[in-house]
Amino acid sequence: MAPVMLHIYHVSTNSTVGAVNEYLEAIGTGAFHAGVEVRTEANGAMEYSYGYAPDRTGVFTNKPKECKAHIYKESLEMGDTTKTDSEIDEIIEQLKEDWPGFEYDLLRRNCCLFSKELVEKLGVGPVPTWVTNLAAAGATLHDGILKGKEIADKAAVMARAKAGEIDAKYNISGKVSAGAKEVMLAAGRFDEEYKVREKAFAAAVAVKAKAGELHQAAKDKAAEIHKDADADGDGKVSAEEMKLYLKEQLRTSHEKAMQAARDLHASVDKDGDGKITFEEAKTFATERAGACGCEACTVQ
Repeated sequence: MAPVMLHIYHVSTNSTVGAVNEYLEAIGTGAFHAGVEVRTEANGAMEYSYGYAPDRTGVFTNKPKECKAHIYKESLEMGDTTKTDSEIDEIIEQLKEDWPGFEYDLLRRNCCLFSKELVEKLGVGPVPTWVTNLAAAGATLHDGILKGKEIADKAAVMARAKAGEIDAKYNISGKVSAGAKEVMLAAGRFDEEYKVREKAFAAAVAVKAKAGELHQAAKDKAAEIHKDADADGDGKVSAEEMKLYLKEQLRTSHEKAMQAARDLHASVDKDGDGKITFEEAKTFATERAGACGCEACTVQ
């Protein structure tokens, strides 16, 4: 078994947030960042959390208690998980797919809610409500420290994570004399590029989700066939059972095809004499084509 820890931080590196949180915590809320620490043989002790990213998963890692974007507050014991290392790895990989970075929302899909889900999947917890009750904190601090909410938070994450990239692309730091207009133009181009990348990643996630649905549908169909073919219900399908199953499927398909043929014949055979004349066939064809079959619509 591996111990699971929930590390709590005051949002941002602004010390004022910590002071405000002391009051908010007393009424069951606060503006917090959270990360979950769990140890595996391959990765050692690692802290997992979630944040904004335009074109990849929002799940990221850092050393326990060392998230540089926030001020560490305290740690809470969540209990010991009974999950194996491989099961923990599978959980993390699944969460990476389920929590793409472009879906980040400060109030509705954030690091605290991610941590809550990870803790639950590890079979420990629960996470205290004052950690996840960020919606109330956002409303309380709307005109104060967290002004700007989602936009400000995304900008902060992007600035920290992508400072090197924007600088390398536009060489802003190398242009000491660069005017405000030039810097703003560079930032604007950078922002547009990220919007395109975010949309492309969103489309890729949608395609992958659809593929997952089709894969699940195929698995469900395979399970249905196995159940139907397993005549004696022992959980295994013998060669004889499969032969009988396929024979029944062919018989059913043949009956359906014959019934479809009979239905089609009846729909064409207007006078019901059991035979289709040329006029009946022509009438059927013109009706299917949208014509009425009268003299004006006669097909030559």
